[in-house]
Amino acid sequence: MPVVSQINDMNRNDIQILKESSQVAPYLDRIVALADSNKKTLGFLTKDSFREQTDRGRLWIAISRNSGDFIGYLLFGGRYPALKIFQIYVRKPYRKLGVAKKLIAALVAWGEKSNYLTVSARVAADLSANRFWERAEFSLVRQESGGKSAGRMINVRVRALDTPSLLDMMTFKSMVPKVGIQHIHLEPRPMISIQTYVLDLNIFFDIVKRRIHKAEATRLISAGLDKEARVFVTPEFVEELKRNSVLNKPDPILEFARALPVLPQIPQVEIDTLLSEIELLIFPNGVTHSRQPVQSLSDLTHIAYCIHHRVTGFITREKAILAASDKLQETYFLEVLSPSDLTESTMLPSRRRFPLRVDLGSESFSIGPAAEGERGEAERFLVSRGVAQNDLSVIWHSGSNSTPRRRIIARSGGDLIAVASWDGPNRLSRPTVLYLYVEESCPFAETVIDHVLESVLRDTHLRSMRLVLLDTAIDQSKTITTALKRGFLSSFSGGTRSISRRLNKLTYSGLITSNNWNTFCVEVEKITGLGLPVKMPTLEELNHTGIVINNQSDSSICNLSLFDFETLVSPGVVLCPGRAALVIPIQIKFAKHLFVYVQAQGELFPAPEALLRVEKAYFRSARKASYFNPGSLILFYLSGSGGGTKEVIGCARITYSNILSIHDVELTLERQGVLSRFELERIANRSGKLHVFTFDNLNLFSVRVPFEFLKRGAMISGANLVTVEQLSSKHCVQILEYGFGLRRKIHE
Repeated sequence: MPVVSQINDMNRNDIQILKESSQVAPYLDRIVALADSNKKTLGFLTKDSFREQTDRGRLWIAISRNSGDFIGYLLFGGRYPALKIFQIYVRKPYRKLGVAKKLIAALVAWGEKSNYLTVSARVAADLSANRFWERAEFSLVRQESGGKSAGRMINVRVRALDTPSLLDMMTFKSMVPKVGIQHIHLEPRPMISIQTYVLDLNIFFDIVKRRIHKAEATRLISAGLDKEARVFVTPEFVEELKRNSVLNKPDPILEFARALPVLPQIPQVEIDTLLSEIELLIFPNGVTHSRQPVQSLSDLTHIAYCIHHRVTGFITREKAILAASDKLQETYFLEVLSPSDLTESTMLPSRRRFPLRVDLGSESFSIGPAAEGERGEAERFLVSRGVAQNDLSVIWHSGSNSTPRRRIIARSGGDLIAVASWDGPNRLSRPTVLYLYVEESCPFAETVIDHVLESVLRDTHLRSMRLVLLDTAIDQSKTITTALKRGFLSSFSGGTRSISRRLNKLTYSGLITSNNWNTFCVEVEKITGLGLPVKMPTLEELNHTGIVINNQSDSSICNLSLFDFETLVSPGVVLCPGRAALVIPIQIKFAKHLFVYVQAQGELFPAPEALLRVEKAYFRSARKASYFNPGSLILFYLSGSGGGTKEVIGCARITYSNILSIHDVELTLERQGVLSRFELERIANRSGKLHVFTFDNLNLFSVRVPFEFLKRGAMISGANLVTVEQLSSKHCVQILEYGFGLRRKIHE
């Protein structure tokens, strides 16, 4: 019988496992040769290591019971009570026959009989074998560096053996994680509700001497008076003014400074210890001749006080300190801001400030900013949804002139169906409470919920992060379900789940790349207590392992897919090494009905429902449908036909892709798209089918990418974006960095 036929006819009962050293020794040279030729997958071990484990009975082999052919091997070791799998290998002709599974089952049975407690394996994060280990019930418990030469991350996977032990009564099983976004629970770090900032002397002079930066500096003082933030100075601040004042002469500036809140004095020995550390961060090449030693020492002392008292941030215009801002944040969790950071525009230039009206058959609804005159009606609606009287003023509070609150209402016909409010983006206070109360029996409820959640998550400064807390009625199941789909997570308080099921969402605005990964990780840990890998995973690592997240509050660990992680931090875009994209043309007449901010001029006619949906549908011919994979990035190019501007206007993430009949499209996706039946029929093939993909996490670029940029960089073919095109990872990076305002020139 041919060898192939023999293999096809094999079953698990035909596989024999040899364990005795005398049985295994004749195969040793062959095993070592296989291991040496697969070093990248298996790692390197010397022949002596194999021989020693053979002598101990720790090298097992699988053979065909019928033919005696060598099939594979298992090498293990470890010290009691923990077994370690060093290598497992199955020859290619015998894979997918359950050989590896049988070898591991035999080891598990032997380990349990011998009273071992665990068995572990180390697997490179970029290997597809991780899926096998997950199916074999080896949970990921941590990641370790694979060494500088390899540059790989190693997954440490553990399986608990069914052996009576203290571990059953302790926390081991709770530390074996489940995979998935909803198995992460955000527990906000202890943070004061009002952030604490310290002023540098140059900011103070901006105000009292009415210098060019007076407006920004005054904004900070106003924030302190409005109780948005607590504003302090250091003792060194006053001492610095004293050194520059004239002795025995009245100094109104000094007297005014003495009236400011001052941080408590700290021992000089503590200051000196910190000075030696932070001097290397701020002046790595030493103090330049242009700076006075006294001035430099004063600057370092300000920072030392901020670090000691764990303030939120230090406001300064000193170039050396601003240049070291990333290092100070990463090392000491100290945020360094310039005055201009506090006055960054919070609204997109073309953001609509008028209500949007949507028609759906004979029904219609509108959603937009609330007017003060609608307060009485809004409060009556909130009370009907279970809001206490003493909470009404908090929800409807208008904010201050410098930081107005967002207040949104939605109506179906003339009836109020939703009230939402939240604080606008403010660098002085990251946690944001979203109050969202909806009449969920209304047919438009889910669209309203979707739109409000998307609006608050996008109402964030570019390249900044914050935590959004959802406050809603306990019986609003649609609101809670929709929030969970959008990446909101259950929060814990004191180790137990809140009765009201409070949901939190970590939100980041902008591009997440290997260049800003360290700063991003520091911010995530500071806000949530979640630890991320020290190095941004590659696309291969994310595909085969996911991203490993440590919840430091309870020592648990979880690994998320790229899709789930991007949902967790949305609307941020995770541009990991190796991630590519598609670019697809769209006409302006369709784009303005899918993307709210394509044009500044408002439409006189009602908008389609798809405009307010987070997940939208794009219909096209069935050609090249295989290009579209869920989780892939898609870039939208506004074509020149119909008055388009020939620019890439934004990016999104594909969530679904399939070839469907027109009937199926109308049945399931019509409300998410903008094409009529006539238009669908025009693009369908002879069988009446067309390609549809849905997308979410839409980010419209702050800087649109012109067609000339794509051509000059040889990013697209000679077809000039008549249809969809694939982009390389390199070109994807260039376009996204351009669109998010991080580069302007192709060789920059």
